[in-house]
Amino acid sequence: MDKDVHLPSLAEQLASTTQSSPSRCCFLLHVRPERLSEYVDVHQHVWESMREALTQSGWRNYSLFLRPDTGLVVGYFEADDVEAAQSAMARTEVNERWQSEMAQYFVQPDGGTNEVLPQYFYLA
Repeated sequence: MDKDVHLPSLAEQLASTTQSSPSRCCFLLHVRPERLSEYVDVHQHVWESMREALTQSGWRNYSLFLRPDTGLVVGYFEADDVEAAQSAMARTEVNERWQSEMAQYFVQPDGGTNEVLPQYFYLA
C-alpha cells in the first residue's frame, strides 16, 4: 500500500463501510474468571421461557464463545433487524429475570453490558 495515500479515519471507515449488516450482531461480555465454570454450566440449562423469548423476539443463530483464560465472552446472533430484536427482547419479563440472575457472574461495573463490535468485513 502506498504510504502517501490518505486513509479516512477509523471512525469514518467503520461508519461508512458497505460490509456491515443490520442483520448480524457480535458483542463482548466479561465474566469473572472465578465464576466461569458456573456461568458455562448455567448456559447448558437456559430456561425454556428464555429460549422462546429470544426466538419470538427474532434472534436466531445465537452463539456464545469463551476465552477461558480471561473470561472474555464473544456473542453472535442474527435477526432480520438486530436493533428491533434487541429492543423486543429488552421488553420481556423473562429477560429482566435472566439478566438479574446473570449479573453475579460479570466483572463490574459493566462487564455484563453488551459491548457491540462494529462489523467491517463480510464474505457470504
